[in-house]
This record gives sequence, structure tokens and C-alpha cells, in this order.
Amino acid sequence: MPSDTAANVFDYAKLARLRRASGLSAEQFCVKAGLSFPYLWRLETGGNDPSLALVGRLAAALGINPGELLRPAEPSTADPAPLAS
Repeated sequence: MPSDTAANVFDYAKLARLRRASGLSAEQFCVKAGLSFPYLWRLETGGNDPSLALVGRLAAALGINPGELLRPAEPSTADPAPLAS
């Protein structure tokens, strides 16, 4: 089932690094991204999983591509289903 969250690939630490590098205070960033300070804190510490729409808003507030806030997904360890012949 598709999910509208970026839970498995969102780079929490990178959000914090990029926000600080942008020169925006947490409060300024919250206003720009349209979220509360407690929610930003939870995002930056891995306590919340953002929706894909929120990843877009966070990226827009930083002036970056949303993909820059994502890390590569972990490869699946499950055996692939055999191909039908």
C-alpha cells in the first residue's frame, strides 16, 4: 500500500544541518515553513515522520529541491518473487 509519508527516507539530521546553514533561526524557519516549533524539533530529532507534502514545504522554505532532504531507501532483504513463466 503506498504511503504519503517519507518515514523511511527522510534525513532528519540533514534538515537540522541545512536549516542552521541557511542562517534561519528555528522560529524564522517555522514561520517560513508554516509549522510549530515543537513539531520542527520533533522532525529534526526523528520524533515525527513528515508527509511528502511537508517535505516539499520544508524544502521550499530552505530554497532547495525536496530530494535533498531524502536519503536513499534501504534495499529490501526480502527474496524477490519468482517470475511466472
